Amino acid sequence: LFRSRSHRSPKATSELPANMSLKPDVLWAQRPDSVYVTIDLKEVQDMKVTLESDKLSFFGKVGGSVYEFSFEFFAPIVKEDSKWSTKRLIEFYLKKETEGVWNRLAKDKLPYVKVDWKRWQDSDDEGEDKGAFNLDGMGDMNFGDMGGADEFDSDDEELPDLDPGEPLGSASTALSGGGDAPTKVETDTLD
Repeated sequence: LFRSRSHRSPKATSELPANMSLKPDVLWAQRPDSVYVTIDLKEVQDMKVTLESDKLSFFGKVGGSVYEFSFEFFAPIVKEDSKWSTKRLIEFYLKKETEGVWNRLAKDKLPYVKVDWKRWQDSDDEGEDKGAFNLDGMGDMNFGDMGGADEFDSDDEELPDLDPGEPLGSASTALSGGGDAPTKVETDTLD
């Protein structure tokens, strides 16, 4: 008499064994003093994150799937100076204990850890703003601060003055045109 495993109680089948969990894509980029890590998952439920100076562990559920990983960092970080956010994706700003270049994020090469090319900056790019870790725009990276009314919106940014050196409507200029953007016309050079 053989008994099939499919005859378990409903409670036993609703939980996946640990070895059945999925690995999310983990994206990373670095600067000499820090590392930026993104766990590419949205709307995570039952999330558990453990950040230590030498290790990152993650557990969460998306839909009916369980995602989980744990790895040791390539080199130690300063946990107290590191920040994280769960606004849209799960993002970490990790302060390196010692400045320098990491060959990879984890001590071991892991197939689910990938370079975040949008934020990556080579030593050749240092004069450019490409990929700068903008913590100001994230705003809610501190532990326990999960966002709310203070979220940044691109409509909230200050707009520059039109021409601060010359008031509108002065004798030397006039605004004309019926389109969306006003056009500056020099009035004393028209025939």
